[in-house]
Amino acid sequence: MMEPKGAFEMGIDAIDAKCEVLWPTWTSNMKRLRNFKSAGLIKVERECQKHLINCPQTPDEAYAYDDNEARTKWMPLFGAGATRNMKMAQKCFETHWPTMALSKHIFVNCSDPSPVLPTTQCSMITAFDRTKKILVMSFRGTDGDIQLSEEFVNYFHGKRKFIDSGEIFAFFYDAFVYIWKGGLESEMRNLKYLYPDYELWVTGHSLGGALASIGASWVVKTGLFEPKKIKLLTVGQPRTGDYDYAWWHQKTFPFSYRVVHHRDMVPHLPFQYEIDHDKMYHHRTEIWYNNNMTIGSTYHVCHEADGFYCSNQQGDYSWNDHMHYYNTDLGVYGDHGCPKA
Repeated sequence: MMEPKGAFEMGIDAIDAKCEVLWPTWTSNMKRLRNFKSAGLIKVERECQKHLINCPQTPDEAYAYDDNEARTKWMPLFGAGATRNMKMAQKCFETHWPTMALSKHIFVNCSDPSPVLPTTQCSMITAFDRTKKILVMSFRGTDGDIQLSEEFVNYFHGKRKFIDSGEIFAFFYDAFVYIWKGGLESEMRNLKYLYPDYELWVTGHSLGGALASIGASWVVKTGLFEPKKIKLLTVGQPRTGDYDYAWWHQKTFPFSYRVVHHRDMVPHLPFQYEIDHDKMYHHRTEIWYNNNMTIGSTYHVCHEADGFYCSNQQGDYSWNDHMHYYNTDLGVYGDHGCPKA
C-alpha cells in the first residue's frame, strides 16, 4: 500500500521552470513545507537550480512499482542469485516461478591483488522464461566480512569513468568487468540471439544491487538491449556513482527502482560527501518501507533521487534491516531454496 505524499517528500523551497516535472499538488503543500522550514527540520535551498536530479518527479504509471510482484517474482530472483548451490537456485524458481529456468552461474575472483587479504569472489546467475519472454541477470550481494571490508576501503580509492556517462566507484566497476569478461558477455549475447524480443529483468541485493545497476547500464551502452526492454529492481543498493551517472541512468530507464528497508545502512554508503569534489548520488526511484515489510506494509514512492527525503531522514542505521527484505532473511533465503513464508 503506497503512503500519501508528504511535505518531507516535497522538500524543496522553490520549484521553478528549471524543474522538468512538477507534482500537481505542489501548491497545496507549500504551507506545510513552510512549517517544516520554520521548525528547522530541513535545510532548504534552490535545489532545482543546482541539482535537477532532486526535482520532484512521479514515475510513469505504465512502469509502476508493484509490491506483490516484488514479493512473488523479484524475491525468488534475489534468492536464486545469492546461493552458490545451483540446485537451490532452481528450487527457488520451481517454488515461486515454475516457468523460469536457470541458464548459467558465473563465479569469478573480483578482489584486488593483496599480499595480506585472501581473494574474494563475485557471482551471479542468468535465467530465462520462454512463457513470459523474460531474461534475467541476478547478482549476489556482499559475501562475508573480508569482501565487506574491501568494499569499504575501496570507497576512498576513487572512481572509474563509465563510458560517456559519469563515473562509478572503482570496486563496483572492476567487479562488474570481471564478471562481464568472465562469461557474462558471451552468455548475454547468446541469450539475446536466441530470444531477441525478450525483456531483461536485472536485480541484486547490496553489492549485487550496484552490480545490477551497472549491468543494466552496460547492456544498454553496448547496444544489446533498449532501455524500455529492461526492468531494474534492487534492494539495499549502495550509492554506485556520481551525479552524471545517476542523471544519465534515470533519464534512460523508465523502470528502475531501489527498494530500501526502514533503517538499512548500506543505501547511505558511501557517504554523500565530496571525496574528490564530486558528490555521490543515487539514481531514481527509491521505494522506502518505513516498517518491517510484512505483507500489506505501506511504502513511499520517493519523488526525489537522493536528497534529504525518505530513507535519508534516518540517522539510526541498522545492519539487520539490510539483511531483511520483505520480511525475509536474505542471508539464508536462497541457500534454503527460497521457501514460502
